[in-house]
Amino acid sequence: MKEKFSVTGMTCSACSAGIERTLNKTEGVRSAEVSLMGESMVVDYDESRISREKIIESVKELGYGASLFDESAWKKQKPATDSLKRRFLISLVFLLPLLYFSMGGMIGLPQPSAWIGSTVQLVLTAAIIAVNFRFFTGGTKALVKRVPNMDTLVALGSFASFAYSLVLTVFIYTGRMEHAHLFYESAAMILTLVTLGKWLEEKSRRKTGEEVEKLIRLMPDTVTAERNGTRSVIPFSEIAVGDLLIVKQGDYIPVDGKIAEGHAFVDRAAITGESMPVEVSEGDSVTGADIVKSGFLKVRAEKVGAETTLSQIVRMVKEAGASKAPIQKIADKIAGVFVPAVTLIALVTFAVWMLVSKEVGTAANYAISVLVISCPCALGLATPVAVMAATGRGMSLGILFKDAEALQKARNVNCVLLDKTATLTVGAPRVTDFELLAEEREFVLGMAASIEAHSGHPIAECVKSYAEENGGQNGIVTTGYRYETGKGAVADYNGVTYRLGNRKLLGNTVSKYAFDREKFYSAEGKTAVFLADDKRVLAIFAVADTLKETSSEAVQSLKDRKIRVAMLTGDNENVAKAIAGKVGIDEYFAEALPEDKAKAVERVQAVGGYVAMVGDGINDSPALKTADVGVAMGTGTDIAIDSADVVLVSGDLRSVSTMVDLSKAAVRNIKENLFWAFIYNCIAIPVAAGAFSFADISLNPMIAAACMSLSSLFVVCNALRLTRFGKRRTNQAILSSGNSGMQRDKTGHQEKKEAETAMKKTLNIKGMMCNHCVMHVTKALEGVSGVAKAEVSLKDNQAVVTLKENVSDTDLTNAVKEAGYEVTSIE
Repeated sequence: MKEKFSVTGMTCSACSAGIERTLNKTEGVRSAEVSLMGESMVVDYDESRISREKIIESVKELGYGASLFDESAWKKQKPATDSLKRRFLISLVFLLPLLYFSMGGMIGLPQPSAWIGSTVQLVLTAAIIAVNFRFFTGGTKALVKRVPNMDTLVALGSFASFAYSLVLTVFIYTGRMEHAHLFYESAAMILTLVTLGKWLEEKSRRKTGEEVEKLIRLMPDTVTAERNGTRSVIPFSEIAVGDLLIVKQGDYIPVDGKIAEGHAFVDRAAITGESMPVEVSEGDSVTGADIVKSGFLKVRAEKVGAETTLSQIVRMVKEAGASKAPIQKIADKIAGVFVPAVTLIALVTFAVWMLVSKEVGTAANYAISVLVISCPCALGLATPVAVMAATGRGMSLGILFKDAEALQKARNVNCVLLDKTATLTVGAPRVTDFELLAEEREFVLGMAASIEAHSGHPIAECVKSYAEENGGQNGIVTTGYRYETGKGAVADYNGVTYRLGNRKLLGNTVSKYAFDREKFYSAEGKTAVFLADDKRVLAIFAVADTLKETSSEAVQSLKDRKIRVAMLTGDNENVAKAIAGKVGIDEYFAEALPEDKAKAVERVQAVGGYVAMVGDGINDSPALKTADVGVAMGTGTDIAIDSADVVLVSGDLRSVSTMVDLSKAAVRNIKENLFWAFIYNCIAIPVAAGAFSFADISLNPMIAAACMSLSSLFVVCNALRLTRFGKRRTNQAILSSGNSGMQRDKTGHQEKKEAETAMKKTLNIKGMMCNHCVMHVTKALEGVSGVAKAEVSLKDNQAVVTLKENVSDTDLTNAVKEAGYEVTSIE
């Protein structure tokens, strides 16, 4: 069976590689994959040969924490940055006086005797070692298990400096030496600088997952539910399918469900990226993370907990961020032997310098520098930190990469094959043209509505809706309804037989004009539906699945990138030709069955095409699986989405070109990171070993430790650039076709006013006493991600917060609480 576990305490790629190597050698484990960025591992094991507890114990023996993965544990976790920050600050308190005693004499500061000076340095260094002792415990356990990591290198370097200095201190105590050059400050500085580097690195790494964390924070702690006519506040985790939930203006909808009562405009930007609020009312479906901009809703829960759309998206993005790209395999192999190789180089360096200089201090200085300057972190983080940043940014753009391999492959796409229905088109037929040839308009429309009321065919539904919405006469009740397969429907009214269907149904009543109009509409990709009585054609309805507004732009965008575009559809030649012509597609394949679409993908691949297949239906799934990159529209079927590598949540076809661009940017970023990691170590290790000392170029352990920290920080900061991908481009509204409901544009001053109101929150605050309090609260609120401005009034004990994106009440409340004040309510 396969299970996911949380792993804590990993500091570099050697850690994850060591855990993988150990577990993969363990009896009963088929495979283990560890994610440094995701702080997790997925283990496939035979439960009859090894237990879950044994797997956890194996990881703990290596010096790491392990437990069964808990999707909700994020709320209980304290960020690792807090612990690292605390360790750094405490270390700094001891380091500053240590530097005075160890180096103050160099700038003429008064110094105590050698005995007192060495004693103070020993005590201060021992305190810093105690604060950062996890480097020693983790490094030692890893070394004993023969999976050395970054902790091992840091521990060896700082211990060697400390041990050498301790021996010299003993010589001073015993009178064998009056003075000695001690390395206590090197040991202390190594530990302090590495801790500082890990703190800054962890802060930056957390930023790469900000998009996911923003979604996670949308889940409220409590909700208001109505059970048996009584309202009560219940924990989010206790929501059950069938519960009736109360959602007011400004609240997030906590589950997927149907509106039982109410009317509202909801913002779906968190999931789909669409910019305009969507109008919803009774009977419409809503999704967890939708925010009610205005109105009031009662929502009947249909999917809760891990089954909601929000939870599934978060899970998919986290899995993608934790997965390994093919390009990472080289780095993982090198990381697996990196620490042993560096340790060997350090030993050789020590031996060579002992032969050359005959001085233990000089040899130790160079050997320690080699240990602490080498950076397995930069090598191990090069790929996963970029993958996490790119998948997180993709999610905010409405693009879900299911794994890192899909992210890497998408950059190679040179041909995009598009399904027609619900991909290029809306996916629902509607009446595009209506021609009245005889009788009164109201009667003809009323007759059409009455006949089609008996049918559930999609075309019948759209004709009926059109007739009812355009003034069809009420009260027409037809009798004798019968449906003729492949032709249409027949019904009687006041002794006259009426027919509604295609030309085959009408027989001799088809006039030359009606026949010509059918050919005309067919050439435009439309279906002609005739209404006739016994003698003549009364009206013509032209029905078509209309194009999405963005389809032409999406196709042109792909062409601008020199990507070949073709359309595959099960529709007839006329419809295919018309649709292809309207969107600017030169190649199309009509009347294609599911297996034909898959074969079309294979034909393109056979001539060197790297194919992305974009579809939404069950009939697209074979082609999606066959393609190099399968892309499913988020508005499509579950089977299509399961078959795909990438999901376009918003259903906006323009996201295909964005997907390709993001993939190229991510892979370029990964290559930059790997190049830096390789070149850094290739240059830094020889310099630290003293290879260029003849030119007076050398490093001491303190500078080496700083270089190591900066190296991994550089990789993380470079990957962070991906979180800004696309933000300089022209902002365009991403329109979602949605699963249900109606979207109606609102214009003019009223829309602007409502939008401004919806992006503000008023906090009632208790405890402010003076203008200094106002300043503290303002600073705290404006420090929250997503807050554009905070206006705090001491007189009213209120703060009006202007938001540039959705920010939860919990985040605002916690920010004020941390500043020392209390939020009594939020409006």
